[in-house]
Amino acid sequence: MKSSMRAFGIGLFLAGASLALYDQFAPNSEKKDIKEYEQQIEEYETKIAKLEKQLEQPTNEQQKSPTASVSKDKEIMSNTSTEKNDTEDVLSATIYIYENVTLYSIGQQVEDEGIIANGRELELFLSKPEYARSIQKGAFDLRSDMTIEQIAKVITGKKIEE
Repeated sequence: MKSSMRAFGIGLFLAGASLALYDQFAPNSEKKDIKEYEQQIEEYETKIAKLEKQLEQPTNEQQKSPTASVSKDKEIMSNTSTEKNDTEDVLSATIYIYENVTLYSIGQQVEDEGIIANGRELELFLSKPEYARSIQKGAFDLRSDMTIEQIAKVITGKKIEE
């Protein structure tokens, strides 16, 4: 029994000593990784500097001819305003409401679909007691031309007065 315990102890000692020696004399891959990361950082910094120089160059050209850029800006704005009038269609989307869904997630889902601009307004409107108690589960078709009150009535299953 003594000899087996002694052999076990010697084995543990040798294992610990070999691990300590390996850690001390083995090549550190961490140092190599650090050097690689430093090289990558230097490369990125040079790329950033080049891009910043490129950004400065167009501003210098714009300063030389401000009247041309102003006329171009006016032209672009007039084109976008006519495009907005042509493409201002009513968006419609289906919102899915599951059991135990929060008012925040309903507002966020409606905002993500582009139905309303601020989902927080819908969340606050739905927090009123007459709406909060009667939110229905299911799929609801909503349009971007609906008011927040109309959206709340659709979600709660109440009749919409048009």
